[in-house]
Amino acid sequence: MLEPIPVWRESRLWALSIAETLVWASLFYIFPASLLRWNTHFGWSVADLSLGFTYALIASAISSIIAGHLIDRGKSRSLMTVCTLVGACLISLIPSLTNLWQFYTVWILIGIALSGCLYESCFSYLTRTFQEGAKRPIIMVTIFAGFASTVSYPTSAYLSRVFSWEAGIYIFALVTFLITAPLFWYGTSMKTVATVKEDPSKHSHGSQNQDKLSITLRVVIQNPIFWGLLITFTTLALNQGMVISQIFPLLESRQISTGLAIFLASCIGPMQVIARLLFFCVESLSRKNIPIVRVALFCQICLAVSSISLVFGGISTSVIVSFVLLQGGPYGLVSIIRPLITAELLGRTNFGVISSIVGIGFVWGFAIAPGIAGKVAERWSYDEVLLTTFSASVVGIISLLLTLQLKRISIQS
Repeated sequence: MLEPIPVWRESRLWALSIAETLVWASLFYIFPASLLRWNTHFGWSVADLSLGFTYALIASAISSIIAGHLIDRGKSRSLMTVCTLVGACLISLIPSLTNLWQFYTVWILIGIALSGCLYESCFSYLTRTFQEGAKRPIIMVTIFAGFASTVSYPTSAYLSRVFSWEAGIYIFALVTFLITAPLFWYGTSMKTVATVKEDPSKHSHGSQNQDKLSITLRVVIQNPIFWGLLITFTTLALNQGMVISQIFPLLESRQISTGLAIFLASCIGPMQVIARLLFFCVESLSRKNIPIVRVALFCQICLAVSSISLVFGGISTSVIVSFVLLQGGPYGLVSIIRPLITAELLGRTNFGVISSIVGIGFVWGFAIAPGIAGKVAERWSYDEVLLTTFSASVVGIISLLLTLQLKRISIQS
């Protein structure tokens, strides 16, 4: 039976959901939304500018370990609020930049800020707060945040057209500073609903905290289940990152018109939200928990089928539509799967650190995916890109099955 958490009646969860939506829109999706305008304004190539986003994701993955440690120490409220405020200040610097190295520096710092306010830290906070009952709060947050790109892209375009892209950046920064940060401060004020035993001394001795962090890292890294999850999440990120980053040229390579390609690509976002809503509704109506490992395996299979079907399906409209559906739904569920399956297979003790380490593979996979896809497409074709994404999903399926088998063996022993 599901734990009776009235998520839709909890105002602080509403605040957290809206805050995540706004922070994704203003500090993450603002990059792809503004990329071509920056290319025109600064004169730097799209490839050079895109490196800034890659650096931000890598910085976020590395610094997420510290963010996770702070969450484990009960510092979620300060962490998420301060990182949002810092991110708002950093994004407001972009219009005044004059050199590419300054652009990279700002985005590396934004990446560090992102580690403390995006999904990874939010879900660690919710898992720490709700323990086994964290699934429904996590789903609620992702349902809202799934519209972040829908908020960011048209808003950025409108503000740039009516005022200027610089004014648009300042408005996004102002909203983040004055609205999003206070929402995080209020949304992270929930008390833990399950008993979590704390060591009273852990907040007073920095060296002891560092020792505990080192011990946690060592124990997790020595666990083969960790490596299985790392590979599984990395393959998910590679598949999704390669497809999402190349979605327009990929669809046009199937002789799809530009207008239809834009429409189909735009459907991926709503498909994420629909998949999350279906997952939530099925569990709520059935009053049963769907095993999260089965959901993860289902997602990997869908991603593999979507890639291989587009390779051999030619330019059939039904195959292309199926590709979008099979890609969009799992893409929406992955953000739910990651914290839940990590907690299930590796436990909830020191979950902030554990989730951050496991998430490194996903973030780095997403960071390098566009470059891999671009090189493969440039050297061969988009058929080879799809074969690469298919191969990544197959590796992910094998890794997940082996990880589950290792978990069964560890339980039996």
